[in-house]
Amino acid sequence: MPYTFNNVNVLVMCLADPSGNPRPFRTIKLCRKMGFNVSVFGYPPQNELDVDSYYPIPSPLTNIIHKVARRVYGVIASFSPISFIQTFAEDRRLGISNALKMFEGKSFELIIVEDLSLLPLAFKIKKTGKILFDAREYYLCQNEGNLWFDIVEKPRRVQLCKKFLSKCDSIITVSNGLKEEYEKLLNMKIALIRSTPSYVDLKPHLIKSEKIRMVYHGAANRNRKVENLIEIFKMLNDNFEMDFILVGNKKYQQELKEMARGIPKIRFIDPVPLSEIVTTIAHYDIGFFYYEPTNFNILNCLPNKFFEYIQARLMVAIGPCPDMAELVSTYNCGVVAESFSNEAMAKALNSLDIEAVNNAKKQSDTATKELCFEKEQVKLIKMINELMDFVIEE
Repeated sequence: MPYTFNNVNVLVMCLADPSGNPRPFRTIKLCRKMGFNVSVFGYPPQNELDVDSYYPIPSPLTNIIHKVARRVYGVIASFSPISFIQTFAEDRRLGISNALKMFEGKSFELIIVEDLSLLPLAFKIKKTGKILFDAREYYLCQNEGNLWFDIVEKPRRVQLCKKFLSKCDSIITVSNGLKEEYEKLLNMKIALIRSTPSYVDLKPHLIKSEKIRMVYHGAANRNRKVENLIEIFKMLNDNFEMDFILVGNKKYQQELKEMARGIPKIRFIDPVPLSEIVTTIAHYDIGFFYYEPTNFNILNCLPNKFFEYIQARLMVAIGPCPDMAELVSTYNCGVVAESFSNEAMAKALNSLDIEAVNNAKKQSDTATKELCFEKEQVKLIKMINELMDFVIEE
């Protein structure tokens, strides 16, 4: 049921294409449902997006000159002793130097910010508006272990966190692990809004043969060490099959395909639009999600794909990341490796039989009405209600 706050202007800011990025996409849809006038500041959308205004950020150019320039601006933003120069360099690095001109004469009652680097701009344009910051990562540790991040990027993250986080009107994050860390850092309450998809009315596709079909979908990011999934697959029994549905780093995708060459039971499938992910993967049996905890964020992740696997009525197979493992235990909808090793994950998978997989799929079906955006949005609506002094009824 739509709401009726037609004269309330909301701006959603993200360093992404929000039409293909689940969390900002759901936020935009919710704000439209609430009857707000919704504007978006982000990379040009590849798919249709129902908004009133769109303020595009130029997509980053990938040639060597622009990559080097962004590195130089990053160094200046982190280490210049002059705040104005830091901001100038950061805006150039992000490609948002002209953003202030875009927002001249504009006002927003609420600004929802999806990336830490956009907070300085949000505070410049907010006037009397409120700022809700979506801390989708624990930004101080996002890429820890990477030399460039540790030496160059992290000092800037520290600056931004110290200067802006405590000034935000509300902060939300995606997992209990990140929530607890932010609360220790800021000495303030952070709200947990999980990255759950909308409920989809499906029935679990139960296995009727000895074949077990696994799927991994998501971004091909090197720090996730997706190659481990291929190494694990090599240790599995002969009745397993594995499909990868990847987006992102094309070079890394090609490297993964080369690694899997000669393994006929591994396939690489073309990605599908965000709205089709759940129904596409629903024909598999196990949603596979194993990352080595190479940094704090990966250890404490609770990602979209985990909930999409459940919404697709799949069994989930994961390493012992605490937030995911807790939900798997609560709903009895998957298998958790005893430790973070390829061998432990392979052992957990090889222990499964068809009955165990089917039972877990049925348990995922039971969990879907709880682990869906319809449940999470209640908390977000309440938060916006309190921020804006509205009385919004379900």
